[in-house]
Amino acid sequence: MITHIIYGSDLPKSSIDRIKKLIEQEKGLLRFRFHAVEDWHLEQGDLLAFETLFENGQRFRRSKRIPEKEFVITITDRPNAQNFYASLDPEDPYTGFVHSGEWEHYIQCERELPVAFTIVNLLIAFYTCPSYDQVHNYLHQRPIGCANDFCFNKREVIFKLRTGDVCTDCIRAMQGNGWSDLVIDHAMRIISALSGDMRYNRFFQPVMEPSNIRFDMETGIVTLPAYQHLKIDLDPQDVVFYLFFLRYSEDDGLHMSVFNTDQWAKDAFALIYQRLWTHREVNDFGPVIARLADPQSNRRSECKSRINKALTDVLGSRLAKPYLIEGEPKKPFKVALPLTKVEVVNYRGWMDLPARP
Repeated sequence: MITHIIYGSDLPKSSIDRIKKLIEQEKGLLRFRFHAVEDWHLEQGDLLAFETLFENGQRFRRSKRIPEKEFVITITDRPNAQNFYASLDPEDPYTGFVHSGEWEHYIQCERELPVAFTIVNLLIAFYTCPSYDQVHNYLHQRPIGCANDFCFNKREVIFKLRTGDVCTDCIRAMQGNGWSDLVIDHAMRIISALSGDMRYNRFFQPVMEPSNIRFDMETGIVTLPAYQHLKIDLDPQDVVFYLFFLRYSEDDGLHMSVFNTDQWAKDAFALIYQRLWTHREVNDFGPVIARLADPQSNRRSECKSRINKALTDVLGSRLAKPYLIEGEPKKPFKVALPLTKVEVVNYRGWMDLPARP
């Protein structure tokens, strides 16, 4: 089953990429395709009419010859006249829209989470009751924490966003209307995962700050002082590799190829390595730098993977995120943690390392 999600220039590409990642985090039979639409037929003004939003989706369906039983959902940041956060078209319930704006007034999380949730919620609502004329007989007028709770506006929808659940009656209705157990399970897994993220964000994210990370250059021990001095187990080469990225990737990030293209990078790496291994001769770690500089070697990727795994194993994926070396192949990699949160003890020359050209 394919759902086509269309969007215009009012939403940044980064927001669409995030929605796509969130909605596709659970694998299954539901599929989602995202389409940027340049010819965006939305009237000027502050508020959009439902008819305009629905016609926009229908026009896309006709132009791309989308099958009539594949969903087309318009995402727009512009509000509508009725202040609905989402709706399906009464005349063509395979066409609908989701309003992506204003969520920050109702829930403390990235807005892409409730938007992704609402897209899947529209599919659940349709298969619970495909007939728009009968939809009010199926929606829960008194909220019970089911995805099919009737919610007039965003403030009322927070309850079901936080539960991420569907009641037994609605599941039976979906089964009766042709959704297989595999598809229902996939939809449930998606909204459950999104709901968990929203619950966590709502109560903890605003008050949690990443700990400083401390490197002892005499012992090679890496700890997180504010997190009960948790120890991150890294071998010496990985400690040096990680310190190098913390020191030099803060602004625009670093390409992994920097070791085989820039002499300053080799020199800086050697200085950090030499301080950690004061009892070794410079020539002893020359081969280490040579392997990092070898374009045919996987040494750099191996170091990054070991570092990220060690951090995630101790902190979990959420708390580890600011500390990870992240990026895409052939593009710059960086660590989000500010350099001000990096403590290097027993190394007076840490901040005197060569500046990046």
